[in-house]
Amino acid sequence: MWKNKDGSKSSRHGTGKRWCVIWYDPSGNEKNQSFDRKPPAEQWAAKVEADMMRGAYVDPSRGKMTLTEYVDTKWKTAQHHLVDNTVETYDRHWRNRIQPRFGDRPVGSLTRGDMKTFVSEVKGTVSASTLHTAFATLRIIMQAAVDDEIIVANPCTRVKLPQIEDRELVMFSADQVLALADAIQPRYRIAVVLAAGAGLRQGECLGLVEKRVEFLKRRLVVRQQMQNGELVDVKTKAGRRVVPLDDGILAALTGHVRDYPPRTDGVLITNADRSAVRRNRFGDVWRAAVKKAGMPKGTRFHDLRHFYASAQIAAQVNPKAIQVRMGHASITETFDTYGHLLPDHEDLGRGAMDKALNFAA
Repeated sequence: MWKNKDGSKSSRHGTGKRWCVIWYDPSGNEKNQSFDRKPPAEQWAAKVEADMMRGAYVDPSRGKMTLTEYVDTKWKTAQHHLVDNTVETYDRHWRNRIQPRFGDRPVGSLTRGDMKTFVSEVKGTVSASTLHTAFATLRIIMQAAVDDEIIVANPCTRVKLPQIEDRELVMFSADQVLALADAIQPRYRIAVVLAAGAGLRQGECLGLVEKRVEFLKRRLVVRQQMQNGELVDVKTKAGRRVVPLDDGILAALTGHVRDYPPRTDGVLITNADRSAVRRNRFGDVWRAAVKKAGMPKGTRFHDLRHFYASAQIAAQVNPKAIQVRMGHASITETFDTYGHLLPDHEDLGRGAMDKALNFAA
C-alpha cells in the first residue's frame, strides 16, 4: 500500500504493484522488489533473509542479463586456460544447441525444468555421447554463472541423462589394416602404419616430427599433436611417452621421409602443398580409404589403436607396459578397454603355487 509520510494514501495508492520488499545487500546498498500480492512478497523477503544468513545472497538484478550476454561478455573470456579443441567443442554446442534455445532468456529465469526439456529435445537428434557433451557444456556455463554470483544455484544439477551404451571394439585383422594402408592416399599411408604399428592417436600421427623418431634406439617419443593446423603439447602427462618400434615400422618411416621430405619444422605428414593436415581434411581422406578398402561405413581411424593393443596382448607384453605405450592415464583404463582380450584359462599358471611352496615332487 502506497502512503505519504503523514500516513495518508498517496496518488499511487491502488495502482501498480502494491507490495514492496526493501533490503540492504552485503555492501550496504538498498535494494527493492515489488509484488502484486502480499504472500509472494513475504516469501521473497524470507528467501532474501535466508540467503543473507547462509552467505548465498545474489543480487537478483544480475540474473536479468540474457544467457547470450553472459556467455559473450564473461564466460568466453574466462576460458583462456583451455586447449583449442576443447574451446571449439564448447563453441559448437553453444552455437548449435544451447544458444538457439536459451540465448535470449535471462540467466536467472532458467530452471531445472528447462534443463530437462533441453535433454528431451536434443535426445532425439544426436547420439547419447553427443548429448552428454552438449549438456556438460551447458552445465559448465551455468556453474560459471553461479561462481560469478549471477545466479544462486546451478539448474543443471540432478538432471538425468540417457545412458551411453558401451561401444563395441572393432578389432581389425592384419589383412584389413594392410588394405586400409594400401587404400589411403600414399602420402598419408604412414599415419595408418603409426596408428596400427605404434598405437598413436590421429593428432599424434599428424603431429609427429622427425626428431622424435629415434631410429638408432628403435623408438619414437610422443610429445606433441597436431591441432587445428598447429603443433601443441599432448593433453596429459600419460600422453607423453616412449613407444618402441619394430623394424618394419622403422622401414616404413624411412621410406616416407625419402618420398615426402619433412617440413622445416620437422612435421612428417603434410598435404600436397606441404601444409599441416587438419582433422577435417584427414577425415575426408580416411573415409575415402575406408570405402575403397571395402570396410563398413563409419569405420574409425581410432580403431587402428585397438589392433596395436591386441597385438601387444597376444605377444604377452606386460599390461602395465601396454598402458604406458597406449598413453592411458591408468591401468584401469587399459583393463576396462582390453581386459577381455587377456588370457583367462583355468590351467593358466597351474603348478606355480606348488613350486612356490615347495610342494612339487
